Amino acid sequence: MNKKVAIPFGITLAGVVLMIIMLFLPYASATSEYKEVLNQNKEGIFAQEIGMTNADAVHISLVKYARIYAAGAKSLEAVKAVAIMGIIIISAYALFAVLTLLMTILKKSIAVIVFDILALLDFWLIRFDFSDRGVIPSSRYGWGIASYLPYFLGVVVLAGAIWMLVEKKKMKEQFMSIKKQDMKYCHIWR
Repeated sequence: MNKKVAIPFGITLAGVVLMIIMLFLPYASATSEYKEVLNQNKEGIFAQEIGMTNADAVHISLVKYARIYAAGAKSLEAVKAVAIMGIIIISAYALFAVLTLLMTILKKSIAVIVFDILALLDFWLIRFDFSDRGVIPSSRYGWGIASYLPYFLGVVVLAGAIWMLVEKKKMKEQFMSIKKQDMKYCHIWR
């Protein structure tokens, strides 16, 4: 790999790996008052279906929310539709982030750009859904670090992919220029 492509590739790869890690970081954090309540009985059960304790509920990641939704999908019909939709949009973000990673590894810049934009749009949808339903922010939970960083990381991945595309294009043009010169010299020797 050319050194000029290695730098944008590294930036893009680091950004997309962090986008995937964001699935496991706090998407929601308990407010200070609710955190005190949870910490008073750390071993108490917050979500019995998934074995989540109050200590686990101080910070909730998107993966934990997906597990909560999966447990909710087995219960009441009214909750089932919301739970299924939650699972779908969180899974879609994870899928787009993984596809962005795969396309980054394959150095397919245009595909990286497309899947990164789809991941960002889906992440916006997740945040809108949580806000619209009053899940976050609420009297109990505020936005966690993972609700902000994917926007920044998505832009980093986008910039890296565009830079990688430009560098690959320059390399191709250099190769074609050298090839034309070689053909010219081969023609002279005939």
